[in-house]
Amino acid sequence: SIKDDFVQCLRDATDAGIVVVATTQCQSGSVILGHYATGQKLIGAGVVSGSDMSIEATTTKLAYLLGRQDLSIDEVRDLMTVDLRGEMTPESEMSPPPLASAYQKAIAKKNRSRIY
Repeated sequence: SIKDDFVQCLRDATDAGIVVVATTQCQSGSVILGHYATGQKLIGAGVVSGSDMSIEATTTKLAYLLGRQDLSIDEVRDLMTVDLRGEMTPESEMSPPPLASAYQKAIAKKNRSRIY
């Protein structure tokens, strides 16, 4: 499929030593890979999460880290997921996404009313 071909292209890029970062264009959004099947595929392809960094912050951070000759590509990938200077919100401080549908809201309400 086209999606699988795209993921393979990303895998080829990361295998070649290119750092690929998934970001969002949403003003208040974030990328947390691994919560959904597509995100799992991206992780498997070597893509790292840009969390809630803006595209500008992501580009600047990549330029800084890639310019440091003391870092390997794997270290650059690891550091892209770490807050260095306040450019990203730690995942532990992010609020969960709002419930998207009436069905999800009803299930959440039902689960809150259960006595365990």
